[in-house]
This record gives sequence, structure tokens and C-alpha cells, in this order.
Amino acid sequence: MSELELVQAFPFEFYGSQFTVQVATDGHLYVRLGDICDAMGVSLQGQRGRILNDIGMSRYLVYIMADTVYKDGVRRQEVMFLNIKALPYWLGSIDHKRLKLEVQERVAQYKIHFVDAVWSLFRSDILPPEIRAERDIYLPPEELELANLQDQVRDFSRRLDKLEGQVSKIDAAMEATAIINLQQQWQLQEMINAVAEALFESKKGKLPKTQCFAMSHNDFKNTFRVPVYSILPAEKMEEAVNYLAQRYQHLKPGGKLPEVFADGIQQSLL
Repeated sequence: MSELELVQAFPFEFYGSQFTVQVATDGHLYVRLGDICDAMGVSLQGQRGRILNDIGMSRYLVYIMADTVYKDGVRRQEVMFLNIKALPYWLGSIDHKRLKLEVQERVAQYKIHFVDAVWSLFRSDILPPEIRAERDIYLPPEELELANLQDQVRDFSRRLDKLEGQVSKIDAAMEATAIINLQQQWQLQEMINAVAEALFESKKGKLPKTQCFAMSHNDFKNTFRVPVYSILPAEKMEEAVNYLAQRYQHLKPGGKLPEVFADGIQQSLL
């Protein structure tokens, strides 16, 4: 049984017929599949099978508890609902010749519009820009305006998909690589700061302290190829400590390493 519940209903008109769209607790809009099948004169169970066998639509068919007319009253039972996102695609896939005579013409007209709309949306995936520009000369102004808007939508969608793919790769890489813990992050920060102080002292005031700190942090990030020290891979921690210890001793020859360098990270630094 679905956990979805209906929270509000709104009437809407679609190609001359009145229907009701329901808002569910997941925030999506749904229409009763049976209502539309009845209006068109097609079998509910037959359309259910078609939808479930279509990978594009199957995920949008759900069962929700709803009031239904029963004899002289109303009873509550599971009812098939279709997410309204799938409604245009579903209607576009129906054989209009098998519908009631009074709706055949309307559905046929819809299918013609559907094909034109889908082409307008995906044409930029198929035709190179120079061919589109050549064909656009022959389009009526209103159709050309719609086509250009659809091209922009597809371009934005492609860029969004590319960005999501890049984010997914980054997430996967970070999940696959253990990074240093909070204690180690604090230790690294203190070590880098110690190196920055040593750099400032070695320059005898020739460089501002803020610049010395910036140089030390950038040097560490560039050396270990990380955007911020806090996502250093855990397996690189010992190498990082050794590197910073060597940097500190290079800047302060013979100087004692600050205690943070020997704070349980490794046994020997010298």
C-alpha cells in the first residue's frame, strides 16, 4: 500500500474535457487514471499494462487511498493515479482510432501538437546550429520564438546534466577516499601556521605576516594537490607532517619543532 495521501484537489481542462488533479503528500500532482480512461473509452486495465511496460511511464503510476463511489455511498480503497508529468507522453502514445468517436478528433489533434512540441524541444540535440539557422528562416515568427526558447531550455538542461555528472564524480571520489579527521585537521592547521610564523621570522619583517600565512597555506595545497588542507587523504597525513616538519626546520635551522608536530602523529620526524 502506498504511503502517499491526497491533500487537495483542483479542476483542470484538458483538450475540452474536465478532470481533477490531486496534490499528494509528496508534493506531486496526480490524476485518476480511471477517470481519463473512462472519458476516452479505453480499458483501465489495458492502459495500466501499457504504462507498466513502458520504462518512461512506469515509475509515474502509483496507488493512493481515495474515496470512490460504491453503490449508494462512498468507500475508501486504493486507486490508480498517474503523475501528471507522464500525462502528455501517455496520451501521445495512445491509438486515437480506438477511442470514443466523440474524443477521437481532439486526441488526434493533441497527438499532432505533441509531435511538434517534442521536435521543438529536442531539435537542438539532432541538428547542428548551422542547419537549424537555415531551417529557421522558413518558420513563422511565433513558432521560431518557441523553437529558440526550447533550444535555450535544452542547452540549460545539458549544462545542468554535465554539472550533475561532475558533482557525482567528485562525490564518488570523496566517498572512496578517507580524509583526515577533525583532530588531524586541527593539527595540520597548527603545523601550517607554525611554518608561516617561521617564514615570517626568516624574512625579518620583509614580508607581511598575512602574506607569509597565505604563502604557507598555498604551498601546502599545491604540494598535496588539494583545494583545502581539511580534505587531505588520511593516507597522506604522515607524509604531510614530515613535509611541514622539514619546511619548519629549513626556515629555522637547529630550532626545536613545536609540540604539535609530535602530537601522536608519528614516531620520528628527524
